[in-house]
Amino acid sequence: MMSADKRIGPRDLGIKLHDKSGRDHFKWLLACQLFGAPISQEVAANTYRLLDKKGFTTPDKLARADWQELVDLLDEGGYRRYDESTARELISIGKVTKEKYGGSFKEFLDEARSRAETRRKVQQFKGVGPTAADIFMREAKL
Repeated sequence: MMSADKRIGPRDLGIKLHDKSGRDHFKWLLACQLFGAPISQEVAANTYRLLDKKGFTTPDKLARADWQELVDLLDEGGYRRYDESTARELISIGKVTKEKYGGSFKEFLDEARSRAETRRKVQQFKGVGPTAADIFMREAKL
């Protein structure tokens, strides 16, 4: 368990943002969506790790995810208070990435012309508000 004064970042979750394919930036967005809720960062990180372990960190897998299976994983990670809405939001993020960007988060990232535009655009995903967008942008070296 991490101390309360240390921020959990992408490296702590095995996410490598130097990868230019967009895959790890998508994973980081999912983690940030979890971190953006008023819940401890340890619970959010634990929940992300469970989603990653089960393969729910790609647009395709999330777009096809069973809502109840995601709710159960979120509960297992300790994300109980927001489990149902978060499951819907994660599925939506996968579907939008798949439908609007052909499943490529790199395509999403390439569309933005500036950091400010990227910050604004990530908030278009269901469940990604200003807090999650700030966390995403703090670490995403775009």
